[in-house]
Parts: sequence; structure tokens; C-alpha cells
Amino acid sequence: MSLDKIYVLQTGVSLKVSTIALQELIANAAGTQKFSELENIRSTTDLYHHLSVVVDKGAEGLIKRRQPWVDLQTKSDLIAGQPIPFNSFCRLFWRNLDEEDPDGDEWLQLMASDQFYTQMTILLNKVRAIARSLQHKEEMISHLSLGVCRT
Repeated sequence: MSLDKIYVLQTGVSLKVSTIALQELIANAAGTQKFSELENIRSTTDLYHHLSVVVDKGAEGLIKRRQPWVDLQTKSDLIAGQPIPFNSFCRLFWRNLDEEDPDGDEWLQLMASDQFYTQMTILLNKVRAIARSLQHKEEMISHLSLGVCRT
């Protein structure tokens, strides 16, 4: 599964794992020079808090198949095509039940795939590089400000 690209499950559910919230966090950190939240992202699982899942098609069928685990807010967001927090979406699926549910089985296989792990690792490395760059930029500004004050 590729981040920010539509993927169609065997049941016809089309969805994407979106990085838009992470992109907004990075833009905000760059604009405000407050990047402590970026520095707190230290593993691929830390990235999950900044990802969301958007279901484009097939939400009704997915809700029907996952009914016992879909709360009202998630149901409303799924039907409206709104982003669902990645961790919340993952909680819709249970390994011991998903052998009978093609959505869940396929989702769990995608999340366990080498391709997804590789993309998450690349994303983590990018976030770390951006955090370092912002830290360096802030240090440079701080040094310049101190130098200006001394003259």
C-alpha cells in the first residue's frame, strides 16, 4: 500500500492512508519554529498519530461488515468521506475475526507488508531530516541574533 494513493480492497472498498495531517504539522513547525512535536516522532509507530484513512467508496459495506466495532463518530465520518485517525481505523479489525472478513484480512496484510514498512521508514527519515533542518535553522537565527546584540 502506498501512502496518499487510492487502494481498492477486494471487496471494492477504496481508501487511502493520508499524510495530510503530518504535512500540516511540518508546515506549522516550519512557520512557527515550534518543532518539539516533530522531535517527538522517533519511530514509525509514532507516525501513526499523524496519519488518517479516507474511505472514498464502499463505506456502507465496510460499516455493515464491521458494525460491532464502528462507533457513531467513525460511522458518520466514514459515510461522509471524512478522514479517520489511522489508529481508530486499525481498531476496526481483529486478527482472529478477520479470517472470515476479506476487508480486515487484506487490511492487516497490507499493514504488515514490506512495502508499507519501507514507506513508513522513508517517511520517518524525512521527518527526522526536517526536524534537524529546522533545529539548525533556529540555531543559526539564535546565533545571528546574539551577534547583532553584541555590536
